[in-house]
Amino acid sequence: MKKALAILLALALALGLAACGSSDDGTASPAPGGSEKRTEVLTLKLGSLGSGREDDCQYYPITKFIEIVEEKTDGMIQIEYYPNGQLGGEPEMLDQVLSDSLDIGVLSANVLATVWPELYAYNLPFAFEDLEQLWDICGYESSDFYTAMRSAVDDSGLAHFLSSFSAEFRGCQNTKRPIRSPKDFEGLTFRVMAGEIFTDIFQSLGASTATVTFAELYTGLQQGIVDGEDVGLSMFYDQKFYEVEHYATQFNITATINALVLSNNAYNQLTAEELAIFEEAAKEAEKASYDHVSQAVDHYVEVCREAGVDVITHDQLTEEEIQACVDAVMPMWEKYAEIIGEDAYNSLMTLTGRA
Repeated sequence: MKKALAILLALALALGLAACGSSDDGTASPAPGGSEKRTEVLTLKLGSLGSGREDDCQYYPITKFIEIVEEKTDGMIQIEYYPNGQLGGEPEMLDQVLSDSLDIGVLSANVLATVWPELYAYNLPFAFEDLEQLWDICGYESSDFYTAMRSAVDDSGLAHFLSSFSAEFRGCQNTKRPIRSPKDFEGLTFRVMAGEIFTDIFQSLGASTATVTFAELYTGLQQGIVDGEDVGLSMFYDQKFYEVEHYATQFNITATINALVLSNNAYNQLTAEELAIFEEAAKEAEKASYDHVSQAVDHYVEVCREAGVDVITHDQLTEEEIQACVDAVMPMWEKYAEIIGEDAYNSLMTLTGRA
């Protein structure tokens, strides 16, 4: 139903029902992609799940993006930032982007993949060796893979993909025991995000899975509804999950990719010059994210340990332990090859040296 509604909305937009857009006072905006100078301030809403505090890795790219857009447009475009799920969970915010009630969403790739399955490519287990390889392949300036991801969204006519930023490797945190290999996952229930791929990952490792909204996750852990979750260590600390979870392992199974997606209505209200500014801002935001995440990894390990968490870092796992996890999830690659599509899958296989 969601996808059908989105397609109908896209067709309506294509027929010109919302092509012109408007500024705050209802006056006509410059034609999309045109060169007419803006005379009225345009205010756009940006929603994300991150807390909006500096301890959250989303804070750095989002605030950098907003800063550049507002500065480069001389304040003629203002972006209102709604963090901490103020506008709803990620599935709800995606629906809002598709229906043009939210202008900009910073949304997880696996949630976006419920509409654009190609984006599951970001979450294939153990696809990336480290953060540097992750950014080399997924970043704004990469070639085939980034193009495939962007085209999947843009060519659908449902929304517009700008960049993939605020990425960090997801961890495996839980309330019960240290985890080092697949046998340690047995008997545990992990909260997983929307999108089939995370259910497949944890069930392949031997855990049970449950869907709990992020807003209810702390309580769910506290009450034993779920035993663990897999957010990145910075979000784990920012959300104070260390108060109820005392075990964490950095398997680097998959990364959190939060893509910057524009609604059709927002995109159609931008001039060609403004679109170029948005592209520049997205590119700089990615750099801000990479710089922060790559420098903050050790910091979050340290502060989590100080908070009483038994943290097992990736380099403290043996090759045999990591390989056992890789072997457990590798059958998923064949399953998702068809879902992702030949172009995106082959590009990822080549860029990661698996071809």
